[in-house]
Amino acid sequence: LLYHFRSQGAYLPHVMPEFLLEPDDYKKWIKAQTVPKVDVKNSDILSDKHLFILEDSMFETMSKRAWTDVLLQIYKVFVLPRVSSRNITDLFNLESVQKIPRIKSEPLSSNIYSPYERTILTWLNKHYEKNRKTVWKDCQKGEVPPMRWIVNFDRDLLDGLVLAAQLAAYCPYLIATHFVRMYTKPRTPEQFLHNCLILVNAMRA
Repeated sequence: LLYHFRSQGAYLPHVMPEFLLEPDDYKKWIKAQTVPKVDVKNSDILSDKHLFILEDSMFETMSKRAWTDVLLQIYKVFVLPRVSSRNITDLFNLESVQKIPRIKSEPLSSNIYSPYERTILTWLNKHYEKNRKTVWKDCQKGEVPPMRWIVNFDRDLLDGLVLAAQLAAYCPYLIATHFVRMYTKPRTPEQFLHNCLILVNAMRA
């Protein structure tokens, strides 16, 4: 299964098949692997240098991470290619987003993100710049957040503001009930967590 995903372009060099097993199956697998193996020809006991024996709590952590990465890579390989960029050009014609640097979608313009991922980044940039002044004009915990250029999916999304702007574009009723209570310039881990909890609650509303 992992080989098939990798052949389709999934990046999973750190995921080992045994991390995707159920805990009981993992224990059985470890037990089977730790039985001494004898090389009949040379009469030597063979050992597996790449065998990781994890405690229950550590295995649970590794398994969750492995499954999360596998699911995200499945999404990247099989779902993202369906993303269409036909509406992106029209949206960038809006005056409010014309100052944002464009993210090139050509296949060779990035060795990190695929053209489909760069389309998503373009979409994030467009909605954030278009909606930031509307969403946080009456913010209770700061001023309107400044313009930003969103170029990755980790640090630039860390404070929750970019994702909140995306939700507000499609669910504007969440602005008054949730997003006005977000920190627009979070600096502490508690403030980042506060924003993310509001975002999660908004998705459940």
